[in-house]
Amino acid sequence: MGFLGNKNFAILIVLALTATLGVILLLIGCALQYEKPGQGRVNWYGIFVLIFYLISPIPITLARCCVIKEAAQPESLNLLSEICYFISACIVVSAFGLPFVLARNKIIEIGAAAFIGGANIFVFSTVYSFVVYFVKEDEWEW
Repeated sequence: MGFLGNKNFAILIVLALTATLGVILLLIGCALQYEKPGQGRVNWYGIFVLIFYLISPIPITLARCCVIKEAAQPESLNLLSEICYFISACIVVSAFGLPFVLARNKIIEIGAAAFIGGANIFVFSTVYSFVVYFVKEDEWEW
């Protein structure tokens, strides 16, 4: 078995690279200079999407793992999963919308918002792929 012979290890390496690329795009988007008349400055308000990155796996993990299957009815399990997926979708949409709202109000440049949007694509695809590949449904049973 070679260095990349383990499938899970190879997937983890790819996920780490895509997450790193997303964070690099986020930092580039935040480091772009925003020019005001008479002064040039760097604006780091776009870094607030890190909050969305940190809380985005919580609802998906709850939907996949923390369900007491013996005590609940199947309808309530489906409802809990749907609510968790809806909350997760709201978090992702908010993370994509925040940089463009900041750009619309001239707090950051539109180029910075585009870089942050690209970072969102990489980071959220990494988070979703990690949950799909590595979080098992029966891992957290009580």
